[in-house]
Amino acid sequence: MIYILGAGSMARETFNIYKDLNRDEEIVGFIEEDCRQRERKIYGRSLMDASSIDVLPKDSVFIGAMGSPKRKRWIEEIKQKGFVFDTVIHPSVIRGEFVKICEGSIVCPAVVLTCDVSVGQHSIINTNATISHDCIIGDFVTICPGVNIGGNVKIHDECWIGIGATIINNVAIGRASYISAGAVVTQDIADNVLAVGIPAKPVRKLSELDWEKLL
Repeated sequence: MIYILGAGSMARETFNIYKDLNRDEEIVGFIEEDCRQRERKIYGRSLMDASSIDVLPKDSVFIGAMGSPKRKRWIEEIKQKGFVFDTVIHPSVIRGEFVKICEGSIVCPAVVLTCDVSVGQHSIINTNATISHDCIIGDFVTICPGVNIGGNVKIHDECWIGIGATIINNVAIGRASYISAGAVVTQDIADNVLAVGIPAKPVRKLSELDWEKLL
């Protein structure tokens, strides 16, 4: 029994990955924090409130399908209750030699992971992203559609890489930083900053309020 955390677009996309894997029958329902539409169905599955997790069987499995670094808190709370998380990879994904994808991550259609790539826990690699050789992607990272990442790039935990961004070879992105859509990153980016433009430059430190607005 698999439960999808979230009820938005990423949750629906994740369901369709399971469908393309012929695993959609394993999906029991969708779970949302502070759910206000409990009678709602998503693809015929029930939408449930987070409070239901405490009464689920202990062999239940979850996948965190929320396109936001804020998913970390909820996922860690569920892990502390003793539950485990699935890892889901679309069948169209191209994976080279020595590609490691850790627990809880979601890899969407048409992604290319060339070789010697490591993807951490609970990260989302979205449609048509390309990640080249010797890259390290941290935990709770969101890589949006159409992102191109060169070789030997390190992206630290909880980063957001916007749609169509490009990161050239040998660059590091600091923890909890946000790279805007279409940006071209040509040099290292510090922790917890918003970086925009071509070439991408940090414009300010990020606050919790910033994250609410950016997402």
